[in-house]
Amino acid sequence: MRGASLVAAIVLTLAGSTFAQDPSTSLGAGEWAEFTSRQDGFRVTFPGTPKVQEITWTSQMGYPLPARVFSVDRGREHYSVTVADYRGIEKLGIAKSQSCAPGAETCIGGQTRIVGPGYWKSDVHGAITYAAFRLLQQHGTPTGMTWNWAEQVEGTLLQFTNSADQSRTSASIYMHDNRLYVIEGTVPKGAPEPELFKMSIGFIRPDGTGSNTYSSVYNNYMGLGESPLPDLCGLRGCNAVGLGAGTAATAMPRIRREDFPGLGNYFPIDGTASNGGPIQSNDWAMSELWRRGFRTVIDVAGGAGADATAAAAKVVGMKYLVMPIAATGSAAAFDSAKVEAVVKAIGDPANRPLYLNSADGRPTAMVWMIKRVLVDGWSVEQAGAEATAIGLVNDNPSVPVLWKFAQDYISAHRQ
Repeated sequence: MRGASLVAAIVLTLAGSTFAQDPSTSLGAGEWAEFTSRQDGFRVTFPGTPKVQEITWTSQMGYPLPARVFSVDRGREHYSVTVADYRGIEKLGIAKSQSCAPGAETCIGGQTRIVGPGYWKSDVHGAITYAAFRLLQQHGTPTGMTWNWAEQVEGTLLQFTNSADQSRTSASIYMHDNRLYVIEGTVPKGAPEPELFKMSIGFIRPDGTGSNTYSSVYNNYMGLGESPLPDLCGLRGCNAVGLGAGTAATAMPRIRREDFPGLGNYFPIDGTASNGGPIQSNDWAMSELWRRGFRTVIDVAGGAGADATAAAAKVVGMKYLVMPIAATGSAAAFDSAKVEAVVKAIGDPANRPLYLNSADGRPTAMVWMIKRVLVDGWSVEQAGAEATAIGLVNDNPSVPVLWKFAQDYISAHRQ
């Protein structure tokens, strides 16, 4: 009997049958060659072109997550890679926590900065452990289990002798960019161990480029943005991974954002202000801002939901200032006079501490950068570095426009 995949052991819901994979090399039957799925962020050496199934992966906390299984059968041998996507779990956790009974800490997630609303962050941190637990349930006592890394991404290795037919299963589990990878190879008794398959896994950078060798060990505190990413030159040097010649190239650190009930992004700045957005739950976000001592919310986006958010702020006793900075008739351009009004509102002691809110935290980080230079006397370089750390990171087509406006505004208003 061929060892069953982890997918079968976890009681997953199959959402479809085999379908076309994103562009990759088509392999002959039984021909070992590297297979790449940029959509799923990995590459691995398969003995043929894998079939692909969409499934639902149920996480340890019960969240249904999209996943795909890539598998190849070769006689009595079975090879598979399961990729479960945890990147949308935060929204599921927030939605769950809002439906919990009052005071139900085991449902809500009381220490929200540590575990996340609905325990979503605990679920991400424990994904490798949970996958290992399911493998243990499936195969029984392992003959080997150890910590490992692949391309500096940390994970766990396991080996099993399956009692039913003495077949051998080798597995590895990794978490990268908030996606879980479970790699399994099973071969009949007496066949060569499937170690090369298990160890052939590699990861594609979040920006989609191929090489992903880090200079130090990557763990999922980095995937969650709680620790900065290591540089991508790796042990083989920058030339080996295409990042330049002669000198080390350092990757931009991942933004250090904090978990915050009801907010999509939350970046603490200092004792006077914080930044972020969007607001996902008016009641949760306004209650928590008030609890932390904020007096004012300045919303530079406005929009259809602003009135409801302002009403929620009023209930808890906070001011909610709707001050959109977009130029009339253009969401992609900004009005200098409106920006000046926001900078003045930020500087008003009566409004502090204040929370700057926009659709994603980028426009408010731009306004804060302007304030740092023109009001606080910071250099453009200092203010720009802080703006990057609170949301103005170059990960969106709108960001170059924001940077240019800030620089032009500063140049025009500097004494």
